[in-house]
Amino acid sequence: MIKKYETIKNLLSTSNGIAVVQTTLPSQAVFIAKKLLEKGVRAMEIAYRDCENYDGSDECIRAVVDEVPEMLIGAATITNPKLAKRAIKAGARFILTAGFNQATVRYCVRKSFPIFPGVSTPGEIEQAMMFGLDTLKLFPVKMLGGTDYLKALNGPYPDIQFIVTGGVNAENAEEYKKCPNVLCVSGSFLCK
Repeated sequence: MIKKYETIKNLLSTSNGIAVVQTTLPSQAVFIAKKLLEKGVRAMEIAYRDCENYDGSDECIRAVVDEVPEMLIGAATITNPKLAKRAIKAGARFILTAGFNQATVRYCVRKSFPIFPGVSTPGEIEQAMMFGLDTLKLFPVKMLGGTDYLKALNGPYPDIQFIVTGGVNAENAEEYKKCPNVLCVSGSFLCK
């Protein structure tokens, strides 16, 4: 897992962010992926949320993998191992979760599949560390205290990096990117 995990982290660090895409239409996902690449955004996530047609999410991932292979595609809002398995089978290169779900994390770690679980507290950060993870999704960063919270976390957890989302927008993204413990930003604002 370490090599694959490190490879994905390196790609994300140079991706200009992760665009949050919510669609169940493969043609729309492909269109968005192409437009994002034109803007210099080289990573996107298909969100498995607010949609009853998860098959559409799977198909969106497959379509982007097939038609826009240079896009680093992930699956987000994965809430259980069953969804993780589906997203991996569809071709996702990484998994993001909104919260820290041990069953989902355990499944991905056992499969040696890159996962960036959602955390919001030091306790959750330490749980993730117990799984050998050092890059996590900090959500919802703005509500947690924004860059001040990131600075506070850097003291006790200097080796942990974060993908920050939840209140990140075009106006404050650069401020987040300047934090030494931010790997990259994530948000739907990148799709506009």
